[in-house]
Amino acid sequence: MHAAPASPALVKIAVAQMTSVNNSDVNFQTCASLVKAACEAGAAMLFLPECHSFIGATASESLGQAQQLNGPLMTAYQELARSNALWLSLGGFQEVGPDPAHLYNTHVIIDSDGELVSRYRKIHLFDVDIPNGPVLMESNTTAPGDEAVVCDSIAGRIGVTVCYDLRFPELYQTLTWGMGATLIAVPSAFTKMTGEPGQDRVSS
Repeated sequence: MHAAPASPALVKIAVAQMTSVNNSDVNFQTCASLVKAACEAGAAMLFLPECHSFIGATASESLGQAQQLNGPLMTAYQELARSNALWLSLGGFQEVGPDPAHLYNTHVIIDSDGELVSRYRKIHLFDVDIPNGPVLMESNTTAPGDEAVVCDSIAGRIGVTVCYDLRFPELYQTLTWGMGATLIAVPSAFTKMTGEPGQDRVSS
């Protein structure tokens, strides 16, 4: 059992949406604009969505973009956080995986000094056969993680997850009851068919 940290002083956080494309430079500039807006709004932490850095037209295209967490793209995001004194939650970064055919779908948290303080590799992969829709098999090119992760941040103790994890409540029981998370982050990049019903529920 992990004791929950003391409640942080009241802080403002920002949550951003964006339409990622298959160009990491373009996406980085979009994220930089969102960072600027978050800072101007007085936020201490910005949460970005799954696939913020790249979304490929094909799974193999995304696989070809995978980098180590000490590679140039993550280093650029660390500098972005440091230069703006802003915590960043980066959902769904394409991290080099355990073999050439698989990457990790990795949620990274960077502190306001630009230090990478948390790494969570998505455990539950999006393998679904959508009625009257496509068959989507994330596991074809993505390897699952095997560790639940919490991160003590300026906003509190974060339970670090990604998208389809939300379908598996036992993970969130572990993060909250077992590991003391006071805030849950679930960065997501829904398909059109799976996202529209959820949007209806959120707006209702």
